[in-house]
Amino acid sequence: MYDIIGDIHGHGDELEILLQKLGYQRLNGVYQHPSRQAIFLGDFIDRGPNIRGVLHIVKDMVDSGFAQAIMGNHEFNAVCFATKNKIEGGYFREHSVEKIKQHLRTLEQFRPFPKEWDMFLTWFKHLPMFLELDHCKMVHAYWNDDNITWLKKNYRPTEEGLSHEFLANCYQKELPGFKPVEESLKGPEHKLPEGQYMVDKEGILREECRLRWWATEKETMGQGVMECPEALVDDPIPDGVDRSVFTSDRPVFFGHYWLSGIPEIVNEHAICLDYSVAKGGRLVAARITEGKISLIY
Repeated sequence: MYDIIGDIHGHGDELEILLQKLGYQRLNGVYQHPSRQAIFLGDFIDRGPNIRGVLHIVKDMVDSGFAQAIMGNHEFNAVCFATKNKIEGGYFREHSVEKIKQHLRTLEQFRPFPKEWDMFLTWFKHLPMFLELDHCKMVHAYWNDDNITWLKKNYRPTEEGLSHEFLANCYQKELPGFKPVEESLKGPEHKLPEGQYMVDKEGILREECRLRWWATEKETMGQGVMECPEALVDDPIPDGVDRSVFTSDRPVFFGHYWLSGIPEIVNEHAICLDYSVAKGGRLVAARITEGKISLIY
């Protein structure tokens, strides 16, 4: 069965400790388990002290058949940052001070290894954006059936992957691929009331808030919004936000949201495994054994 691992963000020591705790051993340079397979939910890069080491561990496991991996928004961003936009000039992700700062640790750690970085970028381009297995589903940030249907029709990771043609179809809001890619990798958002803003993990002020789409209660802003401004905590969720409780025929595992505290399963149909290892939190895995789910960290 499967061990599903949340966002790593370059924290190689924590990854090795967790793999060993899960019973994986490093044989011939590759972590492996005699009867289980790891599944990684993306966001391998940026922020941490050993991004290169993390990528080698994960890719080696995938190449050897001991793991599967999906794309996170940071891998998508890295490809966009490195891919020239032949339509408008520049790159599909702008090289602004803010964007460079977000990606700087990865660029610095791979500066002595440019050929390796090119190899990993090529690998990123061919990662799936979701997985559907017999007992579970995986996506980095948000499972929406309409978005997944669009990706099934238009994204072919084993063939062209994140080609220029694909990126040209999803890099602006008015393009048909923007919403499926943006929401699958970064989650649904909603504009805050005029004059209100949230402060994200980078300290950047944002006028749109991330929605707790997996929450079982979301009548108020405090229940349904990530990093909700204090003044809005008790306000009702705005019109247009889906207040229904997410359900699925198989549990959906995802990362992305920088949760804190003791890992827990809030909604058995949608289970977040990102507990902020890059901010001193925990690297978390969900172990599926005979249909039962346990969190290990």
